[in-house]
Amino acid sequence: MYLEELIEVTIGLILVYIVMSLTVLQFQEWISGLLDKRAIFLEDILRKMLAEKSQTAKSADDSSEKPTPKHQGLSIVSRMYNHPLIRSLSRQGKRPSYIPADKFALALFDAVMTAGTDSSTIQRTLVELKSNLPDAVINEVKLGLDELIETSKEIKDNAAKLAELQNKIYEFARKFPQLKLGEMFDALLQTKLPTKDDEIIKQLKTGAGNLIVYNPELRQTIDSLILQAETYVKRGESILELARTNAENWFNDTMDRASGWYKRNAQKWAFGLGLGLALIFNVDTVQIATELWRQPLLRQSLVAAAEDFQLPETDLSSGEEVANAQDAIRQLRSTFTGLNIPIGWTFEPLGVDTYDPVYDRCTLFPRAESFQEDGKDVFGLAINGQCKVWSNAPQGWGFVTKLIGILVTGLATVQGAPFWFQILQKIINIRSTGTKPEEKALKK
Repeated sequence: MYLEELIEVTIGLILVYIVMSLTVLQFQEWISGLLDKRAIFLEDILRKMLAEKSQTAKSADDSSEKPTPKHQGLSIVSRMYNHPLIRSLSRQGKRPSYIPADKFALALFDAVMTAGTDSSTIQRTLVELKSNLPDAVINEVKLGLDELIETSKEIKDNAAKLAELQNKIYEFARKFPQLKLGEMFDALLQTKLPTKDDEIIKQLKTGAGNLIVYNPELRQTIDSLILQAETYVKRGESILELARTNAENWFNDTMDRASGWYKRNAQKWAFGLGLGLALIFNVDTVQIATELWRQPLLRQSLVAAAEDFQLPETDLSSGEEVANAQDAIRQLRSTFTGLNIPIGWTFEPLGVDTYDPVYDRCTLFPRAESFQEDGKDVFGLAINGQCKVWSNAPQGWGFVTKLIGILVTGLATVQGAPFWFQILQKIINIRSTGTKPEEKALKK
């Protein structure tokens, strides 16, 4: 009986949900960019993969913040982030928010191999590091390096003592962060790594053996990756290549699960942001549905806008189109204004008989007594020299209906714009009794 009207009201509400969802997504990406949420989440996942304690992500170039754990200098994750392949994925002083699987495998194996570097290689690296320092470097740095070089001569190839020496090297490097000694040491070690497959596998096993001192779980993981490669390798295949493939598959599987964790966390943010925006702009599902039902012209205008609506081609999750929060708000306002959707709170100025700007004070928290002899406090919001009051405030049970309408809008934004856009297309097709001719032609 009222099927056509119901469909049109539904189309109008879905269009509102799409606009709100796009705005919430923009806010999420803006906040994520400010807080480096993606980078922090990625680092937390890497530390869980590599059996290291999670910590707040910090600049790859800043090693002076916060006390570090005993073996922080030997952290495989820290070495991976200092690897040239990983550093190239982010801006200066920032952690990357995405790491390809192949680069993860290469950086991981390089980091493990440097953990197994023998004392003679470390000694030569320290000598080279000292020789590359500028003459203006203070004597304390040179004397410290001399002490480390002498220590490296006495250690030989004992795994525990090698781990202790490398820990001392990174602790010393943290005393002089401006010189970036830790990064220079890592870079020099990497230039001395083997290049032949059999030598690399041997060095990986040595490095994994040294991990038993401070990260036995990671040692077991590396051993498993190499053992799988050696067990299933076919004639003519490279054990190293298969081991790297195993590491890439391990990384991809973990990231697939992590994306689900991140999505659930993002949905919580989306609900909070959607609810906040709905409250600020009075995007009330119940009110909008009521007005659409009462006003046929408004319904028809929204249906026409929905039929021509297309999602942005640019991937909004990249954050490239989100300059700041003001841009998102401006876009939300312009979209709703163009569609003539009944949203927003209404404030009307008080008359001169109620409010005199010379003597009276406009405030949200009026006092019972006068604040001066001839004036009084008046409830309202001072805007452009006028005292404006909330004129469309709900009354009585209207507050409950208002809260329900705003809550429904907040819940709807959690589903995301693509979800609502697919439903919108299906409903429009049903309303039009089938797919449009041009769409049929495209499918053929």
